[in-house]
Amino acid sequence: EALFQFITDAETPMTIGVQGDWGSGKTSLMNQMYYKFEVPKLKTKQIWVNTWEHSLLKTPQEALVSIIDAIINELSKDLNEDRRIVIRKKAQNVLQGAFRVGMSMTGGVEGAKVAKEWMESDNSIAELKKSLNKAVEELSPKEYNRLIVYIDDLDRLEPANAVEILELLKNIFSIKNSVFVLAIDYNVVVKGLAKKFGALTKENRWEYDAFFHKIIQLTFQMPVNSYDIGNYLRLLLKDIGFVQENELKAENLEKLIKVTIGGNPRSIKRLVNNIALNKIFISLKDNPKMKKPEPEMKKPEPEMTEPEKFLLVALNCIQIQYP
Repeated sequence: EALFQFITDAETPMTIGVQGDWGSGKTSLMNQMYYKFEVPKLKTKQIWVNTWEHSLLKTPQEALVSIIDAIINELSKDLNEDRRIVIRKKAQNVLQGAFRVGMSMTGGVEGAKVAKEWMESDNSIAELKKSLNKAVEELSPKEYNRLIVYIDDLDRLEPANAVEILELLKNIFSIKNSVFVLAIDYNVVVKGLAKKFGALTKENRWEYDAFFHKIIQLTFQMPVNSYDIGNYLRLLLKDIGFVQENELKAENLEKLIKVTIGGNPRSIKRLVNNIALNKIFISLKDNPKMKKPEPEMKKPEPEMTEPEKFLLVALNCIQIQYP
C-alpha cells in the first residue's frame, strides 16, 4: 500500500529497487503492484519485462537489445502510426550503433573514434531519450498520467550482464512521467561490479554504493523478518491436503523452519513440494493394489497422526538443509 501511494505521487523520473535475496518474494510483490494499478481511472500504462526470458540463448549484447526493444515496442503501441515508426527506427539505429561500439571497444584509437562518432550522431542515446520523452508526453495526460516499467529476474542473469543492463536502462529511460521498478539483489550488483572496481573492500565500498545510488533513487527492502512463516506453511500444507484445519501449530512450524531451512518463501514452497511427494508415497504404500498378494490381507494402516505429520515435516526440513 505504501509503495503504491509513493509511485502514484512521486516526482519522476524515478527508479525503485525492490531488494531482497533469491526467493524472498520480489516478483510476488511486483505482481501485487501491477494488479493494484490495473484500474482505468488511475490512467497508468504498465510494461512488464522478464530479463531472464530475453537473455536465453543470447549474448549479453543481444539480450540488451532484446530488452530495450521490448520496452519500446510496448510503449509505442499506443502512439499514432507515424510516431511509432519514427521511434522504432530511431531505437533500432541506436541499438545497432551501441552494438557496433561494443564490438569496437577492444582498446586503442579506432575503438574510441567509433564511440565518439556514435555519441555525436543523430543515433545516440541522447537523441533516443528525446524521442521517448516526446512519446510519453503524447501519451500523457490524454490517456496516461504515469508509465510504470517492471524489470524482473535481473538476479538470475550473470552479475556483469545485470550491471550492464542496469546502466543502459538508466541512460535510456530516465524520462518524464516514468517509474521503473527493478527486482534486484544487491549482492548480484556487487559481483557484477568487481571487474570495474576490484573486489569489495572497506576502501572502495563508497564506489559500489555510489553506483547503486546513482541508478536507484529508492530502495525497498523485502520485509522477510516480518513474514508470518508458520501460518504461511500451514496454509500451503492445508492446500495440498496434508493437514486439517486445527492440526500443527503455526508457532511450532515457525520454530522448526527458523532452525533449519530459514524463512525464504521459495524454500518453504520447495519444502511443501517434498511433502506433497511424500504424501503420494504414503498413499501408494497403503494401497493394497500396490502390494504383493498375501494369504490374508492386513487391515489398512490408520492415517498419520498429528505428531507423525510434524515429524515428517521436520525430517524433510533436515534433509533439505543438511543433505
